[in-house]
Amino acid sequence: MSFDFVRLSHSVGRCFCTTAAALAIAIGGMLPGVAAAATSANAQSPLGMNLNAMSYFSPEQPFLNIFKTSGLTASNNTWTSWSMRTIAGMNQQNIKPTMDANGYPISLPSGIQACTLLLGGLSASNAGKGPTYRSGQYVVLYDGAGTMWYGNDATIVSQASGRDVINVANPSGGGIWVCIQQTDPQHTGNNVRNIRMVKAEEESLLTAGGVFEPSFLSLMSRFKVLRAMQWLNIDSNPPVSGNWANRAQVTDAGWGSPAGVPYEVIIQLCNATGADCWLNVPHTADDNFITQLATLAHNSINPTQKVYIEFSNEVWNTGYVQNQYATQQGQALWPGSDSGNANRSWYGMRTAQTCDIWKSVWGSEASRVVCVLGAQGANPWTATTSLDCSLWTGSGNAPCANHGISVVAIAPYIGYDIFQGSMLSHSDGGLGALFSSMTASVTNVAAQEAAYKTALAPYKLPFIAYEGGQTLVGFPGAQNGSAEVNLFIQANRDSRMGAAYTQALNDWKSNGGELYVIYDDIYTPSMYGEWGALESFMDTVSPLSSAPPKWQAIQNFISANPCWWSGCGGNTAAVPSAPTNLHVTN
Repeated sequence: MSFDFVRLSHSVGRCFCTTAAALAIAIGGMLPGVAAAATSANAQSPLGMNLNAMSYFSPEQPFLNIFKTSGLTASNNTWTSWSMRTIAGMNQQNIKPTMDANGYPISLPSGIQACTLLLGGLSASNAGKGPTYRSGQYVVLYDGAGTMWYGNDATIVSQASGRDVINVANPSGGGIWVCIQQTDPQHTGNNVRNIRMVKAEEESLLTAGGVFEPSFLSLMSRFKVLRAMQWLNIDSNPPVSGNWANRAQVTDAGWGSPAGVPYEVIIQLCNATGADCWLNVPHTADDNFITQLATLAHNSINPTQKVYIEFSNEVWNTGYVQNQYATQQGQALWPGSDSGNANRSWYGMRTAQTCDIWKSVWGSEASRVVCVLGAQGANPWTATTSLDCSLWTGSGNAPCANHGISVVAIAPYIGYDIFQGSMLSHSDGGLGALFSSMTASVTNVAAQEAAYKTALAPYKLPFIAYEGGQTLVGFPGAQNGSAEVNLFIQANRDSRMGAAYTQALNDWKSNGGELYVIYDDIYTPSMYGEWGALESFMDTVSPLSSAPPKWQAIQNFISANPCWWSGCGGNTAAVPSAPTNLHVTN
């Protein structure tokens, strides 16, 4: 079984379990980053964090305006139509309403309501023993004329024009149905729109322009870099558009569409936490897209922060559409080339071109741009071949390493392919044998890291980790509820998993690795993996001794290991008190 298979399994977990992106925003006026409490914790942090792709069922739920998790846009009509009695009657209709430019219904047929589910399908927190989401009252705000209705976990407390209050006494996996029963009754073009749903006690934060739920900002406060590859749906198939005009918009009703979360929102999260911002470019992006993104970032990111720019993600990985695309483009550009060299040279070329564009746009501040070349952790050839990009001949072209590439990024995952069915027959269910194999895996990965240090020495380039952590995946051989998947979930809740993370991170430091970006922040454990440092946004993290073992290991490593590489301390040590406001209307 090849190393690529674990990455393909990883991608399956991404696609099946977290397919949409989300954000909450006070759309009525602005997109500011209401700053978190000033922190020096991430200034010397050696770790970054990958954000999990968002949807109404995402365990991350990081935003004040929960409605943004719906993913509704003008081109992504996921409204569910029901007859006008109760959803419990299962009278679903195959009717899709005509939507306005932002994704809200312009009109509804008589007797039909348009609904979307929020906070649905969430698992219990604290290893299955805690709540799925917060109980209590929620406020729903909206513009326009019409009537709203709510179902599943929610009951209506009060309703007034543009402002409803609902109550959730017992949060469950059923979530909350938010329905438009009537819109624009006078046919004046004043349809229900700009829907916002917020926890009642956080309404003032939302109306003041807040974007992010305070506890989420606290969770992210100690990470030096936030990587938004999943929020951007970079691995999706079909791929996100490489046309700048077709990107996700701040004004969309929901930000969980296939287009991903708007770049503006990702930048705002980085500004709100004081973290450096890791942005990915779709593999189909043209030079205008790259230029416009570079301009947006330069004009928006706080001046004390850096931006990591990466062309696509894992273009070396045969499980992704971007790998096939790069190979095809390379062989078309260099007829007769083999697939491996075509892929690596084309990817190196586009990385170099991306870097050249960004450095040019940022001008005198180009030192704040970290150009990333991604490669396979088990195979340094994937890095050196792209750095050389020998097929890209001509004046000013190869080698790609001469085009300002700053770092090579790999994914030093531990625990790949260590499970054996015989483990399940052990008296402890296989935990001891699994962790014995995990220890060996950590040692093997450390050897790969040392090999990278040697391979990159001639290029004088450091190596960082764009992703990393354990990689126990049941799919496709094992399903939810199977002994194998249950073992993996139990292992990720075991203190020995925390110890494995600590050893892996210590080895990384010893082998000369620099920034290490954990994959990922919050993820529901399943047959598709147990990737998250946390399982739910409701997990207990304070006191730290009550947090899940992986989260404890990550936080303790940050505390014990101020970043050790040259130039690390240049990050902001405090969140600016007045981030730039990005005004939008909806």
